[in-house]
Amino acid sequence: MIMSVKLINNANILLNATIDNEAISQKKKKIAQDISKNIKIDGFRKGKVPLSIVENRFKDRIIQDSQNEALNDLVRESLKELNIQLDRIIGNPMITKFQNNDNGIEVEAKIGIFPDIDLKDYEKLIPVVELQEVSNKDIDSRIEELAKSSGDLVEITKESLESSDIANINFEGFLGNEPFTGGKGENYDLEIGSKSFIEGFEDQLIGMKKGDIKDINVRFPENYNATHLAGKEARFNVKLNAIKERQASKIDDEFAKKMIPNNKDATLETLRENIKTQLENENKNKALNDLKPKLIENLIDGFTFDLPDNIVEQEMDVIFRNSLQNIDTEELQALQNDKDKAKDKRESFRNEAQKSVKLTFIIDKFAKRDKVAVSDNELYQVLYYEAMMMGTNPKEVLEHYEKNNMIPALKMTILENKILNNLLESTIKKD
Repeated sequence: MIMSVKLINNANILLNATIDNEAISQKKKKIAQDISKNIKIDGFRKGKVPLSIVENRFKDRIIQDSQNEALNDLVRESLKELNIQLDRIIGNPMITKFQNNDNGIEVEAKIGIFPDIDLKDYEKLIPVVELQEVSNKDIDSRIEELAKSSGDLVEITKESLESSDIANINFEGFLGNEPFTGGKGENYDLEIGSKSFIEGFEDQLIGMKKGDIKDINVRFPENYNATHLAGKEARFNVKLNAIKERQASKIDDEFAKKMIPNNKDATLETLRENIKTQLENENKNKALNDLKPKLIENLIDGFTFDLPDNIVEQEMDVIFRNSLQNIDTEELQALQNDKDKAKDKRESFRNEAQKSVKLTFIIDKFAKRDKVAVSDNELYQVLYYEAMMMGTNPKEVLEHYEKNNMIPALKMTILENKILNNLLESTIKKD
């Protein structure tokens, strides 16, 4: 084997080599022998199948496996030559040449390795988080909101239904003239303006009088979780039974006990303390989320290091494929018919891919330094929340992520949020 290896930069190795025919032949023979030990073919005892039959029947597999093994040997030899640990390899090598000739197989490949990242002076890249104090007025407003939202519904006498009123309705949905499953309800209390129904449904109820019956026409969203309804036109026959409003609960110690059911000794002062803590957490989360884009920008701009080309190219492929889901049929057809145009579109995502890969390495560096990881419980909490928001079974969401190999990306997103939150929280100060 003839080999030339060069460290291009801190994240990429260039490998040129010729794998001689004898080395490939030896690997083919070894692979064929391993296969023969485990297969059973009619007329032969297990482990006694002649190599000639194995080599003929499993020809393609033997060739592929022998070449892969030879390439893996080259990668190991390359790292040994450069005194680089095997665990620094990331992703699969980019093969730019793999050509058979009389002397063997000529190989040219670029190997990606984890770059070295110096976190020195990273503190100056973190924007300072400033939290607003929670005032008594803020606490009073939240308690008043709770009193109103938890109060009893009472029917009111009113000329017609307006925004913010609560409509008690009977409804039944139809696709064409056929009712559909799950589209019927009776004595349903719907707050007008809450946007809890399909877009356009609530607006069309405004102006109805008690006892009125009306047809409401809507279109289900393309991404609606009930796939048999997604993107379809529907008609709802609606009857307005009553117009209601919610009477605010009396704000006293009994109200506090109702709001804090696990504390039988709760008082209004206890509730105020709980509300203050809740508002402080909300202020903190909002401040962190508002500053995350700036922190990400600072981290990407503030650190300089080389990126593995194979990982950047891989990320470009992901972004490009995702972009195809958001274009119309005509544009998709144009890209399929014009390879140069498709290549240019993919290339347009290089900068975005580089930033994404760079941030991932930075997050990984902080995570290893601070020993931060994503637990199974944290992963399942995110999946459960997503299932709850979609109105579907958490098990189905988990199976979808596993089937599409999306768990690693989700874990990376959770890890990224943990690291960014930790960095921002290190600067928190109060006015």
